[in-house]
Amino acid sequence: MNELKATGVTICVISVAVSVISVLIPQKRTRRVMSFVIGLFFIGSLLQGLSSSFGQFHAELPDREEITVPRYSDQDYNDAVGQQTADILVGSLGELLRNEGIEIQDINITLKISDQGRITVSRVIIYMSEAYVDRVDDVRSIIYRNVSKEPEIYVEGKRVE
Repeated sequence: MNELKATGVTICVISVAVSVISVLIPQKRTRRVMSFVIGLFFIGSLLQGLSSSFGQFHAELPDREEITVPRYSDQDYNDAVGQQTADILVGSLGELLRNEGIEIQDINITLKISDQGRITVSRVIIYMSEAYVDRVDDVRSIIYRNVSKEPEIYVEGKRVE
């Protein structure tokens, strides 16, 4: 941090010096030559200050043995894929029901992943308020059409058959 501060101070001092010198240079042919020399001096000083600051920066890389690489099993991968798929299905089913004018309280979906990677819905639970009890058949139809599974529906905590 001190190197950065020193570099900043150096740049400010050089800028002030260049400004003062450029005011004192006569307006004739010498001005172009002196402007070129001052510019070279300014750029050289700037590069020297930056190189000395960066020259003191040392990055040490850890040994290969110090780096730990997490290991994941197939079950961890399947669980992550299953959870993500369930979350997407919950959102999609909730949106489908809202488009039909049915507000639900919650949807729980249980998925099963086979050894071949096939994902199937094994259980769907819908929680609804009593205001939509007359739409239970519509909910069953929408859910079954989209996930091929008959949902369990609970209205105010009681299972509807």
